[in-house]
Amino acid sequence: MKALPPSIPPARRELAQAVRTLLGAAGGSLRSVAGQIHSSRSVLNRLASGKVLFPDADTVLKLHRLAECKANAGVVAVADLERLVQRVSDEYESAAAETGSAAVAGPAADTVASTRGGAPAALAGGTGVTSAAPVPPAGGDRRNGSAADLQWPVDELALHLDSGRYEHAVGMLDYAGDEAPAVESAAAIQACRSWDLAEAADTLLRKVGNRPEGVVLAVVGHLMDAGNLADARALISCSAQAA
Repeated sequence: MKALPPSIPPARRELAQAVRTLLGAAGGSLRSVAGQIHSSRSVLNRLASGKVLFPDADTVLKLHRLAECKANAGVVAVADLERLVQRVSDEYESAAAETGSAAVAGPAADTVASTRGGAPAALAGGTGVTSAAPVPPAGGDRRNGSAADLQWPVDELALHLDSGRYEHAVGMLDYAGDEAPAVESAAAIQACRSWDLAEAADTLLRKVGNRPEGVVLAVVGHLMDAGNLADARALISCSAQAA
């Protein structure tokens, strides 16, 4: 894996290094390890890269159990991992408070509690799913901006994936891929790609590729305008395969 950039905050850096140790002990590729703990390659990659703001304790502890089983010895103390998971969330919320930005409510405390048999607290704002689609699905593409300008909520998608709330992540991808206006679908692909959520970006390409030709071409145009020629070509290929 690439060296961790110096800009990563201390707690996230420590957790990323611990996850790398566990992955090394578990052996195999990210995809094979993810399959064994019922997670995804993207989630493990983000954990090991220090990009997760609210790590899912259940995923981390499953990785720990697999690593210890494969290594036949203790790798990292469970208590240390649990403290790290909570520290990462606390670190982000503290930084957000200092800068005056809004921190998304994270599931770290809930997942630690649930792995110990406790009852998780209710998420702030309900399920964590956006209360309304960023653009009304009816009436065509009514947004005047470009895909490069549109801020798609990829941070929320990453939070759902990192915390194992896959049904909410699927809901976001279903809307962005199957129903959203072309510019928003393109923005979602762009955002997922920029956050290294390759599986999510590829899922969106397949979904958009199944839509009517006019929508596909509009999304291709937005991707090209944003300079994303690779995904524009991939979308054309997906559409041709679906035809």
